Amino acid sequence: MSPILLLLALILVRARVTARASLHIAAPPDRVLELVSPHDGKLMDWGRSRVSTRLHDALRQVYHLTYENLQSSGTPHRHEAYFRLADQHDRDHVELIREGLEGRSPANELLRISYRLTPETGGTRLAITQHWGPRPLLAQLLARSDLWGGIWRLKTLAETGKPSERVHTLIHAGVAVVTGLLTLAGFALLWRPAIAIMLVGALLVHEFGHLLAYRLMGQGWGKLLFLPFLGAIAVPRLPFRSQGELVFAALMGPGLSTLLAIAIAIPAMLGYALPLALLVLGFVTVGLNLFNLIPVEPLDGGVALRSVLVRLLGPRAKYGLMAVGLIIAAAGLLLHTPIIMAFGAIAIVLNLRSRPLDQGLAPLSRLQIAITVFGYMAMLTAYLTLFDMFMTTTPLN
Repeated sequence: MSPILLLLALILVRARVTARASLHIAAPPDRVLELVSPHDGKLMDWGRSRVSTRLHDALRQVYHLTYENLQSSGTPHRHEAYFRLADQHDRDHVELIREGLEGRSPANELLRISYRLTPETGGTRLAITQHWGPRPLLAQLLARSDLWGGIWRLKTLAETGKPSERVHTLIHAGVAVVTGLLTLAGFALLWRPAIAIMLVGALLVHEFGHLLAYRLMGQGWGKLLFLPFLGAIAVPRLPFRSQGELVFAALMGPGLSTLLAIAIAIPAMLGYALPLALLVLGFVTVGLNLFNLIPVEPLDGGVALRSVLVRLLGPRAKYGLMAVGLIIAAAGLLLHTPIIMAFGAIAIVLNLRSRPLDQGLAPLSRLQIAITVFGYMAMLTAYLTLFDMFMTTTPLN
């Protein structure tokens, strides 16, 4: 039950986040202060993204920040935020407080940023503190890695005049590698090392499907994080703009994985003698993605179901999600499978409290609903067929 309890904690437990980073910058304090202080007309160019600042309320020193990310299609992706300059004294301290969240939940929102500059030999020490609203425990690691990537970009911009994404990319790659190795070690404790390797490999293909979806939508590659004893998650760099994008990204994980499973299954069905390791990889891939298609959140099947029910039932979608969760939990009880019971329970608990099911995204069209249902049923049928085939061809003992 320990992995199940860990999963529940990562998903359901939310806490405010205070992320800190401190770094020596080989530039004078005035130069660093210029980069972190808001002023009317300021434009920060970060390569594929930029932030423009406009004075919104001169009396209260409220600034309107527009974050613009250039997608691969050339179309800009924009989101906005308001910050009040709460403190800037002695040219060594800048504090920004979030404005404009009245009537909105502070969950997952950046609420306050504090910059402190300390002169040092050869430059300046910049310390940044970020205060976030309640975030899932899983998102807290990402908040800290994002902060360290951001402070390194500021360092390179102050020192060379051009921000570098290299360290930012290396930080997220390092997080993926380290958590991947920990996950591999965790699975090796539960099963044979060879099975653990196959499972991590199947997870990697699945999550690459999500990352590829982000790229096809025009975003960057996103961030990959493995969860020891549990699995992995791919996080987009930019917010989704529609339920269509959300569903496409969710189903691309199991969708891409079908290609791997089919590539292994076809020669096996034609009678070719495949290495045992390859058959096990196919079996693990099918089992992992079949499980991921269970229609309960946070699994991909549940994400797709939520988007469809929100379009069909509106605010009453929560009752549909709870009903499905109850069915899944009952199925887990009948099958004596605690993890399926746990996911059914998660679906019920998630919808007991009030939350924005539509997430403020544009709803699915009727055509998109039809495509979603057809794609989901096609993948489910394919995986059930492949599961039966691998069960008869793969020696599991």
